[in-house]
Amino acid sequence: MNTYSSHTVRTLLMLGAIAAGLAGGCEPSRRDVQRVDPGTVVDVDYRFNDTDARQVWQGMSNDAQFRGWIDRWMAEHNGQRPIIIVGPIKNKTQEYIDTGLFTRNFEREMLNSGRVRVVSAKDDRGDLRDERLQGQEWNSPETRKILKNELGADLMLIGDILQVKDRSLNGRTVVNYYQVNLDLTNIESNEKVWIGSVEVKKVSTER
Repeated sequence: MNTYSSHTVRTLLMLGAIAAGLAGGCEPSRRDVQRVDPGTVVDVDYRFNDTDARQVWQGMSNDAQFRGWIDRWMAEHNGQRPIIIVGPIKNKTQEYIDTGLFTRNFEREMLNSGRVRVVSAKDDRGDLRDERLQGQEWNSPETRKILKNELGADLMLIGDILQVKDRSLNGRTVVNYYQVNLDLTNIESNEKVWIGSVEVKKVSTER
């Protein structure tokens, strides 16, 4: 009788411990969250991040406004500012990179410079066209927008992202190199009027 009772007690204690462990595992882990300035450099690992994207768009927009192609374009087109549109940026790396992190900011900087005009990219035009179509039925005549009256772009921004990743023999050090290339190309003639390139290199060493 005593042996049976002792065995029962041990079984109950074991089941209680398992239940407590399962209950504890269901509790969400707590994280300390700290708000930092968006410009703060935070490298969690060696992959492409927001700091790299900022380096790309700042370098590209500064270079594009400095090289003199805008002045040449305006001289050849009776003072008309060039109209640009963002096209495809091919990601040829081994990881996912949201190219909008730098193309959107490139658009903003170029437009706000006052020296170029920018039209909506392919992904945005569908919503705008739908709005104009609905407006033909629902908007008042004095505010209704004309169909097929879009501004045509002169130049398209296209490019790619290249990557070279090397790892040491012991696997503890990783060197990750990115090269982002952007071109502004004349849509009618296929002539490139500006080529920009920004390089990013990161070294990660396991302690």
